[in-house]
Amino acid sequence: MFTEAPTAAFDYASQVYEAVDSKDEQRLAHFLTENCTFVYANSDPVVGRENIAESSKNFLALIAGIKHQLLDVWAFNDVIVSRLEVTYTRKDGSTLTVPAVTIWRVRDKQIEDYRIYIDVAPLFAH
Repeated sequence: MFTEAPTAAFDYASQVYEAVDSKDEQRLAHFLTENCTFVYANSDPVVGRENIAESSKNFLALIAGIKHQLLDVWAFNDVIVSRLEVTYTRKDGSTLTVPAVTIWRVRDKQIEDYRIYIDVAPLFAH
């Protein structure tokens, strides 16, 4: 899907992370298949676009802001892997930046399997 142009996967990933950073769960939902599976850190899987949007909304309500800095993107066949840094802004204004990796399985330019590998324990230990 993204093998034609090396920047296509990077551009796609940038759009997805901009949607997440907007804290508008419906912007994120636009990138997901109807039956997408979403796994965040060590949380249980969430299945379905609307369930993922609701889960995202609930998580984002716990923080004041979020910003993704995309460092690397690799694409092969229907898989996109991203290496990034995520900066969370807590409700008290303090920030935490942590490394993360995402793995997406993409079908027809929508994510059908979304895995986020990140340690967010320090986010709420503050």
